[in-house]
Amino acid sequence: MEVARHQSFSLAAEHLHISQPSISQAISALEKELNVKLFERSRSGVQLTKTGQALLKKAQSTLNLIQDIYDEARAEAHSLTGSLQIAAIPSMCNAYLSDVLSIYKKKHPHVRLEVNEDGTKQIMQDVIAGRADLGFISSQPGDLIDNRIEFQRMLSGTYMACIGKHSPVPLYNPMPAEVIAGEPIITFKPNYRQEEYLKKLLKTDRLNVLLTIGYTEAAKKMIAEGVAIGFYPDFSIKKDPYVQSGDIIPLDIQNNDLMLSFGWIRLKAGHLSKAASEFIKVLKNVIDGQSG
Repeated sequence: MEVARHQSFSLAAEHLHISQPSISQAISALEKELNVKLFERSRSGVQLTKTGQALLKKAQSTLNLIQDIYDEARAEAHSLTGSLQIAAIPSMCNAYLSDVLSIYKKKHPHVRLEVNEDGTKQIMQDVIAGRADLGFISSQPGDLIDNRIEFQRMLSGTYMACIGKHSPVPLYNPMPAEVIAGEPIITFKPNYRQEEYLKKLLKTDRLNVLLTIGYTEAAKKMIAEGVAIGFYPDFSIKKDPYVQSGDIIPLDIQNNDLMLSFGWIRLKAGHLSKAASEFIKVLKNVIDGQSG
């Protein structure tokens, strides 16, 4: 399965933490035992044969069933164990994950959680490569999501213009897009897709970008000081400390037709473990609770 996913013996070996000769020998031994050819080997990499493609689905089902056995046994013992790798966009982390992690760890203290913040593009790559069990991303209508990924929407939202209380920019609510487009703005690095969203939102191909930065506290500090305008999803900014103190003022954007979906992704061919399923359930309860 790993060789098929990466189309490479060396990358599969690296991901499984074994040597390349070992994985090559294992594949050769399996082909000999089954008396079939699973892969076509070439200088450009390896590809599944038709027989390999058919057997891959059965191999995935078999491993999923094995994992189900472990999950059911752990559930019977009333204690989930194992590990769960999560990759999430910062807006989801800021709005919900602190509450979710607190609740989840109380319910399942023996599950080792690892959370990594990144942009949607990188998160999809991490899920496909098996570096993350669950990803939490944003999407807009018309997005083409890799057919290896399952996406489930959890909530909808849009961007708000965030302006410092000392900013010289005249305040309107809603803010006209043409006023915003003429002011210096702060955007996030390309992995976050924000510039792509803002061009659609402000209906321009030319953004007056003062600074491109990571999703950090420094960005909000610069916005609060009136250096530039920033943009954050509505569900993530309203409870922000800078907003609650009045240092940042979030404003709607006039004629805003950008609607984003936020939700979770996983590898379709992968196994949704009990630990992952429980995490999704807790997150949904937190989102529903805050929405209510």
